[in-house]
Amino acid sequence: MSSLPKIGLDIGSASIKIAELAPNGKKWKLLTMASMPSPAGWTSNMKGSIAVVSQAIAKLHKEAGVYGRRAVVSLPEEQVSSHVIELPSMDDSEVEQSLQWQVEQFIPFPIDQAVWSYQIVKKDVVGGGDIEVLVAAVPKSVVEFYRTVAETAGLEVLAVETELMATARSVLSGSTQLGLIVDIGAKSTDMGLVQNGNLLYTRAIPTAGEAFCRAIETGLGLEASQAEEYKNTYGFSKSHLEGKLADVMAPVLKLIIGEIKKTIEFYTSKHSGETVKFVSLSGGAAALPEIVGEISTALGLEVSLSDPFVNVILDESQQQAIGTTGPFYAVALGLSMRDI
Repeated sequence: MSSLPKIGLDIGSASIKIAELAPNGKKWKLLTMASMPSPAGWTSNMKGSIAVVSQAIAKLHKEAGVYGRRAVVSLPEEQVSSHVIELPSMDDSEVEQSLQWQVEQFIPFPIDQAVWSYQIVKKDVVGGGDIEVLVAAVPKSVVEFYRTVAETAGLEVLAVETELMATARSVLSGSTQLGLIVDIGAKSTDMGLVQNGNLLYTRAIPTAGEAFCRAIETGLGLEASQAEEYKNTYGFSKSHLEGKLADVMAPVLKLIIGEIKKTIEFYTSKHSGETVKFVSLSGGAAALPEIVGEISTALGLEVSLSDPFVNVILDESQQQAIGTTGPFYAVALGLSMRDI
């Protein structure tokens, strides 16, 4: 582990988050952390948004009092094509060569236009001693965009990494049980099965926080800004607004819960005897009032808010400032924890 501080930069569709950590023994010390709204509509024209996004990053870096410039940057899960590929038993050194001939079959863009990586997630569990490899591929143009906006903002990009990989590192690195991360962002809900800090399976669906807001706007006839405020303030509480807010958002939550069930069932059907023990919620919508209880009841599983600060040293003022916003920073903190 490098002794130098690193920045985790999470460039989301709705907000930009930054966190700076310094190694402290086997833990990290939080130096600073902050967020700001993302420039409006930037995801609809990424190439034309380089200047405005980089200016926002530079502004956040300065206003947050971040001193370092060495950064690890997130890649949005909805832009990542992830697949589990089964290979016959072989030495680890042979895996990459074998994958060279197979990756193109699993990704929706030409291999010469992709950046891809892999990690071996299972050995001797599929059939006659086969292995399972999680492959993640991203278009080169997407990687180049995120690298360019960070560098234009004056940062040195050490690496880029998917959001779920970063979240797994910050919230579940020490868990030996099989758990499911559910990251409910603005535009997508990302799900990743994790054990011993390793991602085993991932998927993303295009339903998340913005869908809750649209349901409120349509169901209660509110403006977008008021719908957002009501969502964050009252969530799924049935003791406010006569439960009307929870009622209009219920179909969206039901859809998300249904996809969580499909994810769990797909994985456990292929791995006899394995059981998902818990669900860890992260992302901005994870802190909505009563959402944890709603999901837990529907799944019949232990569901909790993720704690990306479990291995982070905080002073008293930082603890007070963070409040319930912890899950919001899971990606940024996990990026900053990456060993370079």
